[in-house]
Amino acid sequence: MIVAAAREAFARADAAGETVSMNQVARSAGVGVATLYRHFPSRDELALAVYRSKLDEVTARVRERTRGRSAHASLRAWIAEFAAFMLATRGMMDTLRVAGRSATPFASPAADAVTEVVAGYLADGVADRGMRDGLDAMDVTVAICALLGTTGPDDSGERAGRLLGLFTDSLAAGTG
Repeated sequence: MIVAAAREAFARADAAGETVSMNQVARSAGVGVATLYRHFPSRDELALAVYRSKLDEVTARVRERTRGRSAHASLRAWIAEFAAFMLATRGMMDTLRVAGRSATPFASPAADAVTEVVAGYLADGVADRGMRDGLDAMDVTVAICALLGTTGPDDSGERAGRLLGLFTDSLAAGTG
């Protein structure tokens, strides 16, 4: 209930170029601020829960849509959908840009969640012999995030999409 209300509040705020307060989320969720803070001690933890719920939704949708296809084709579809989600939520793109400039880039629960999804696709790709063996899921995650980070605030993401396609092609078996 709280995460669903926060998703809506973050989406409205992102579309308007505003930020969301914890008080707004609590009101939207129909809970007191103290209850909200008991579940999510910080705005960052709430934002991570919202991000994780969206990531899980994207992953489930792609897995359903690509059932029976190769892991490589499924990963390509997931990366395209993940990119669309990230580009639609520019606030998350800003978080990635900051992470890329930090002393420990991509060391975050958000990056860990993406890496977990990527690792599953890579393992499936090795099993079906459609992807190269020995790929590191964190390396792939960093590359995806770096390529998405090339998209400026007013950019449609078309170039990032093409670059992600080229990168994804390089993961196929026989390309290394």
